[in-house]
Amino acid sequence: MSTHPEREAAATRQPPVGLADLIAPTTTDTFFAEYWEKKPLLIHRKTPEYYAGVLTLADVDAMLATSSLNDGDLRLVAEGEETPVSQLVPESTEGRINGLEALYARYRSGATINLMFVNERWPALNTLCRKLAGELSAGIHGNVYLTPPGTRGLTPHHDTHDVFVCQVYGTKHWTLYPTQTPLPVQTQGYVLPETGAGEPEADFVLSPGDFLYMPRGTVHAAEANDAASVHLTVGISPMTWANALRAAIDDVFMDDVRFREGLPPGFITDPAARDRAVAELSVRLADLIGQVRPESVVDRRAATMLQRRQPTLEGHLLDLEALPSVDLSTPVRRRPQLQWLLHRKGDEIALEFHGKMINLPGYVEDEVAFMAKADEFAGAEIPGSLDEPGRLVLVRRLLQEGFLTTS
Repeated sequence: MSTHPEREAAATRQPPVGLADLIAPTTTDTFFAEYWEKKPLLIHRKTPEYYAGVLTLADVDAMLATSSLNDGDLRLVAEGEETPVSQLVPESTEGRINGLEALYARYRSGATINLMFVNERWPALNTLCRKLAGELSAGIHGNVYLTPPGTRGLTPHHDTHDVFVCQVYGTKHWTLYPTQTPLPVQTQGYVLPETGAGEPEADFVLSPGDFLYMPRGTVHAAEANDAASVHLTVGISPMTWANALRAAIDDVFMDDVRFREGLPPGFITDPAARDRAVAELSVRLADLIGQVRPESVVDRRAATMLQRRQPTLEGHLLDLEALPSVDLSTPVRRRPQLQWLLHRKGDEIALEFHGKMINLPGYVEDEVAFMAKADEFAGAEIPGSLDEPGRLVLVRRLLQEGFLTTS
């Protein structure tokens, strides 16, 4: 008899690879039309191993066993009270050796262990989050919550990002309360009313394989039942209209000195100066609207989101070592999950990815576009006007920069 059935399930279960898998059987069209930023979506699946290819209890055990116990990696919460991990790890060598035991002692006494930004160090979750980032055009992070039996880590609260909850192990009782602030920004934290969170609007239990979507601002609390609970929270931070417009306006302020001039002296106490300030502001507002181009706003925010993405460079060291032997028959492809933009800049093109911009001659635009959209190909198959030596130079350049990878 196997002693690790979870690991066997993980080995055979195909992990969810994107939004459609997470919300199935709900379609993406239905999700965006009826639920996204509007109301929660609850899916009961009766498929306990649904997330086994992404995360299991054994995986969480391994993460804890190898954790460095840094405040930036994990936190402890019990009934809304957080204990900094640094308090568990004294400066002495002996204290650091016993830090994991101190962590487990708090867990055994009822504290929830929250592993943060697990997508940055867990490959299966990293792949899922990258896919979601591309599909949703949003910042994505993955946190894991390990809650002891019969306890809860957080009291009623809301998040300032949208949330996908994937129940991995055990069961958890969730309660949703009336929304206090629809779609809040980071500065709009939840304030628990003196009379409490209000009458519950929904009350349910998540079992392994179940899914919950909550728009940001959904007030919620959750408690583990008779066994420990592990759930994965995928946080989604979209680029809001407010963020996009604020950044666009800041760009205008940097370019136009008139917006950096002071208001008329005396405008606080002198009625004439106040009237002049109002009149001048009306002119500047009209100029501001005229300088904010919608196309530029959207393109600049797209570039900003790309710059924030973690590079996809798995296997890049092997590509660099193989570079001298790459020829026009070598199979290559664009890196999986890579997000990119291609701009025309006069006689040049700019290929933007991994937070950098590669400038190339404009006459290779068709070739670069082909490589960006094709599946697997060899340099000899690239269409366009480049001769064979030129194609080889282009393929090797994009391999060296990490845009392509060998297949």
